[in-house]
Amino acid sequence: MVSMTPQPSRLQAELARRILRFLWEKGVKPGYHLVELDLCSIFDVSRTPVRGALALLAADGVVRARPGRGYVLAQLPSMIAGEEPPGEDADDARFFEALAGMRAKDVMPDQFTQQEIMRRFGAKPGTVMRVLRQLAELGLVERRPGNGWAFVPDPTRILSESYAFRRALEPQMLLQPGFKLDRAWAERARTQHQKLRKMPWRTGDGMNFHTVNANFHEQLARCSGNRVIARAVERQNQLRQFLIGQSDYPMEQVHSAIDDHLEILAALEAGYADKAAALMLHHLTQSASQSQKDEAA
Repeated sequence: MVSMTPQPSRLQAELARRILRFLWEKGVKPGYHLVELDLCSIFDVSRTPVRGALALLAADGVVRARPGRGYVLAQLPSMIAGEEPPGEDADDARFFEALAGMRAKDVMPDQFTQQEIMRRFGAKPGTVMRVLRQLAELGLVERRPGNGWAFVPDPTRILSESYAFRRALEPQMLLQPGFKLDRAWAERARTQHQKLRKMPWRTGDGMNFHTVNANFHEQLARCSGNRVIARAVERQNQLRQFLIGQSDYPMEQVHSAIDDHLEILAALEAGYADKAAALMLHHLTQSASQSQKDEAA
């Protein structure tokens, strides 16, 4: 009789992906010891899903079990450096991006049904439902009677409100009592920013900066030691990715943002949290002002 291997739950698969991302951002090397209790604390989950996620990573050869001593890192797959994750996550990410692109081109109707979206994009029902729920949580779409959906009107106002929220939140996250800068990440981030700042400008580089920018703000949120803040910043980045992720920022705007990021990093590394918070407020205020100018143009 052939034994059937149980399929991993969505929580386990998602947690495994988040653990991989965490390890990559932390810059750990093979042999790094993964502590279950630490992972439970970092991701705010119990031991059961952590053990399930580690078992998945072990099956993929990413981590290696040591009897009585937990797991150690064997290798980090190249997908962490930028390739799309497998399975449902990749399908969801592709559909999210495709829907955002169609909306940005103003070729998506304001109201639609789930079936219409499935036919138009050739997407699976589960993928469509998960992404629509995600967009609903972000306040970008809402349900209509029956199986209908509608985009929330006035995306310019939504983006403006997002900036207002971030100006209240992100400077304060740098002043949290539990804030601890990940210096290894900070060094990698500086190198990445400087490389982008110096490279010859090409069409599409402004669009590519979205990923660098999102990672910068999300990582600082994680350094705050406050999981609620980290999740809030992540959600705002998802909202921005949908609304303006297709935008190709001009070189001057990207270079200005890079310079702001480098100043914030330098202040944090020097131990000047108050200065870093002030720089963050200035950075977000300037970004909001530029966004309003772009919309008015």
